Amino acid sequence: MASTTPTLPNKSKPQRIAIIGGGVSGLSAAWHLHVNSSHDFTVDLFEADSRLGGHAHTLTLDVDEVTCEEYVNGHGNLSANAEEKKEEEDRQSKVDVDVGFMVYNNGNYPNMTAWVSVMQSFQSSRHPRRKHRHVPLHIPRRGRIKSSSHSLAGLFAAPSNLLSPKFHAFLRDLLRFNSHAGEMLLLPPQHPHRMVTIGEYLVREGYGEEFGTYYLIPMMAALWSASVEDVWMFPAVSLVEFMCNHRMLQLFDRPQYQTPAGRSIRYTDKMASILGKNAHTSTPITAMKKIITNNQISYELFTTGSESVGTFDQVVFACHSPQALNILRSTAAEGEEEADPKLLEALQKIEYGDNVVYVHSDPNLMPRRKAAWGSWNCMGKSELMTSHRVGDVKKKKHEAMEGAASGFGGKLTAENGYHEANGDMSHLEGEDGRMRGVYVTYHINRLQNLDTSRDVFVSLNPHTPPKKELTYRRQIMAHPQFTHETHEGRDEIKANFQGKDGLWFCGAYMGYGFHEDGCRHGFEVATAINGVPLPWAKQSTAENGEQLMVLPPPDLARFTFEQNNTFLRKLKHFLTYRIPVAICRALVTRFLKSAIIKGELQLKLNDGTLLSFGDKTPCEGDIHPVTARVFDDWFFVKVATEYDLGLARSYMAGHFLVEPLAKREDYPWTLRSPVASALNETNGVIGDPIGLTRLFLLFVGNRDTGSIGLRSSKQHTYANALQNASGLAVSKIGSFINFLRFKLFMDNSERGGSLKNIHAHYDISNDLFRIFLDKETMMYSSAIYDAMAAPALEVEHPSSGLVFKGSLEEAQWRKLDTLCDRAQLQPGQTLLDIGFGWGGLSIHAAKKYGCHVTGITLSVEQKALAEERVKKEGLCHLITFEVVDYRTFARRPDNRGKFDRVISCEMIEAVGHEHLGEFFWAVEQVLKYHGVLVMEAITTPESRYETYLRSTDFINTIIFPGGICPSLHALVDASYKWSTLTLEHIDNIGLHYAETLAEWRRRFNANEKSVRKMGFDDVFMRVWNYYMTYCEAGFRSQTEHCLILVFSRPGNRALIPLSESRSVTQSKALTKAEVDAWLN
Repeated sequence: MASTTPTLPNKSKPQRIAIIGGGVSGLSAAWHLHVNSSHDFTVDLFEADSRLGGHAHTLTLDVDEVTCEEYVNGHGNLSANAEEKKEEEDRQSKVDVDVGFMVYNNGNYPNMTAWVSVMQSFQSSRHPRRKHRHVPLHIPRRGRIKSSSHSLAGLFAAPSNLLSPKFHAFLRDLLRFNSHAGEMLLLPPQHPHRMVTIGEYLVREGYGEEFGTYYLIPMMAALWSASVEDVWMFPAVSLVEFMCNHRMLQLFDRPQYQTPAGRSIRYTDKMASILGKNAHTSTPITAMKKIITNNQISYELFTTGSESVGTFDQVVFACHSPQALNILRSTAAEGEEEADPKLLEALQKIEYGDNVVYVHSDPNLMPRRKAAWGSWNCMGKSELMTSHRVGDVKKKKHEAMEGAASGFGGKLTAENGYHEANGDMSHLEGEDGRMRGVYVTYHINRLQNLDTSRDVFVSLNPHTPPKKELTYRRQIMAHPQFTHETHEGRDEIKANFQGKDGLWFCGAYMGYGFHEDGCRHGFEVATAINGVPLPWAKQSTAENGEQLMVLPPPDLARFTFEQNNTFLRKLKHFLTYRIPVAICRALVTRFLKSAIIKGELQLKLNDGTLLSFGDKTPCEGDIHPVTARVFDDWFFVKVATEYDLGLARSYMAGHFLVEPLAKREDYPWTLRSPVASALNETNGVIGDPIGLTRLFLLFVGNRDTGSIGLRSSKQHTYANALQNASGLAVSKIGSFINFLRFKLFMDNSERGGSLKNIHAHYDISNDLFRIFLDKETMMYSSAIYDAMAAPALEVEHPSSGLVFKGSLEEAQWRKLDTLCDRAQLQPGQTLLDIGFGWGGLSIHAAKKYGCHVTGITLSVEQKALAEERVKKEGLCHLITFEVVDYRTFARRPDNRGKFDRVISCEMIEAVGHEHLGEFFWAVEQVLKYHGVLVMEAITTPESRYETYLRSTDFINTIIFPGGICPSLHALVDASYKWSTLTLEHIDNIGLHYAETLAEWRRRFNANEKSVRKMGFDDVFMRVWNYYMTYCEAGFRSQTEHCLILVFSRPGNRALIPLSESRSVTQSKALTKAEVDAWLN
């Protein structure tokens, strides 16, 4: 094999080009390369089916006999087909129908209409299809959906709509959507709000259930042949862009659609005639071999039976992405690996969904009221539409932690997963099939202007199949599913792989999934290969004056916005947005100038302004600026009015993201992933999560300035701009309101307040926590890694951090052993596990020590999963779990002095400052006289604790409602006042917690797809990343601690081992050689 890098095919000699796929993309590419090239090209087109056209599929139906015939084209069969067709035209009962490509319009199909006009293969039908308004016809009280799209008369097919409040609410939402949705298209390209799904958009903008259920979702299902689940995940910006450019965000002056006269067989037959013997039908390409000769690349293609069909200089994949993926996986030159893994990954992201298509004459698959019949008819069950999503999210906002309502209680099941393509299509049909929420029936007579004795319909994945005696044909058709992953995959291909090494990709999946999209992208590939513009594009130029090669789709975003941007809307925007933003921007800018002294914070604004704060000296070991891209200037209002909570809520809302640094080496070494090849977590939804950690470390470095003895008039309070928001007085009002709300509603009392707060966080979803916690113990607390201080760089700073080794699983086992060791747990003892989580500690104590464990919690979901794990381990005879408040449990007479040991692992934070004494009282009641309490606690330094108690923050308001991280002094003081327990031993594992949180974050982001399948949205992705990076920064900077505390009554000899030299002295220092060996 040549040692130099292979080059592209040599275009100076005649070229052989293979096109894989005979659908519209392949045919359009083949036509331009074959007919309009100035270069000597030989084009061979390979199609697996026995006909050309793909979704341009014409059938001949005998409506009297209910039979069906299919055209065959290619390989010179055309004249016989044409002659046979002419004879049959005289028979009134026979009619040609299209079951894939059915309608088009001149404005949105510029290349398609120009192409077929040049070929003179068909003209518009003499009777254009009726105009339609995509509006629903009937809102049933329950059960079934019936919607149509042909006239305003259909809007009131059910007279009860006139008196229905829900119907009126729907109309208001429809008008609001048409008026405001287009604003999304004018947002900056990287704005997080452009990343939301249609489900997230409906929830965020407060649309009612009826609007989604009876209009938007069924309409999308009809247009894209998609299930409700797929529609819910459709990128909102793509839908709005499609509707805007197709003039669907207006009730009047909509495009008039037409149907091809003579059906689509006319243009596919014409193409078969043009290509002649170079159109190879019934020839599936199954494999491809990469050949490198004299530094030139070519490809040998193989069909069924490993039979070679020739060697080609360039290959155009005009097939569906899964077929292209399978072919490329077989590609390898001798001694080389398969195709570029990133290309395979990009193709794998592009999802397709199979649909069972029935051509029939059974009216039972249409709305019962004939007045409600339209061109597109959505049939289904309203309870499986958006009502169970929008409505549930609104309800769950009252019980879930802020930002988690979208997926609260979500689970990973087969229903929200994807079926593997294994040839079994049984999951597509029936009431529990892929389209269980809604299916679509097309009225072909109305769409294609048929006049037949029987109505003809096409239904996709119906809940009940049509009657056999009224069914002409059943077939499987695949359609692209437009998720964010599909967009990422196709964008990756366009940016990095189009034309690379002579490989090209085109298909309807490169656009919206319609015939014009496939046609246009086929032409784009062909013009890129031969450098010749399309005949109808030669007189067209782009805005920059460059020659257009292919006509672009219409872009009506600005036009639509200007139409809807009335004087009253402009006035409202000025008063409620621009004025508050201007005032708050000035306040925040002035505040940051005084608050950020060390390091550098940059704010990039939409107008190109770059605001910089700080002296650019290193801060917390970070020598690079932290750059926040502000997408929405409301960011300044949130920060000015709510301070730190405003910053958090602004990030949650997508108002700003932190930009990544150029390369991995630019990050402080303590923040880098231990694996150089680790997943890059940065994306358009969350920004750079490591950048968030850097932002918080910058704030900490400027809050704790190193001043000695600096106090305000109130004890334990730094007089620091970042600590007190001094200089941002307006934020005091918002902060006070948040604090008042916290004190009034974040109740940690025994009478239900604690239960509610625990439920809001820990009952989010067991499957969510499985995704990022360690796979063996499922401990939701700090691990203890094998760690060593990094070698000293400067005398003043002996070490810049710890170097960690080992997996999260190993580290959690080490932590469990440490807790048991600190408790001096002995075989057969009784143990009370307060806040047992998912049972990791309880199982370990029972399994390793044979202890009898009682666990108490307030989380129903945790208890259910923990009991499953105990049963699986066969430990039911040793472990008992109960949902009960620790105070209620302690009051039971039979629990008095019952337990040898009590362990509470990161539960004390949920108790609340006012109830710390009650916790120690409860432990005193249940602990034997010589018993031991081991507590793992997240603590706040004493110097900030008093200020902390008089304020709210992101953690105790949003993540752990009602939670408080006490100071060590507060814990000892509560123990002294409410019990006879004394502090005996302390370990600080805070830096280990920083690494634990970083690993949780990496695992969480690596499993984003699974998180979203459970229903969680962009807001939650940002909430969880903010939470983990916020906490990581606190522990990483050592301004928040995680302590393992040992309490007992005085004179407890059980703790004598904790006085051994191994516990109270420093181990012998390692030599430099030993340190180097450990680090390497």
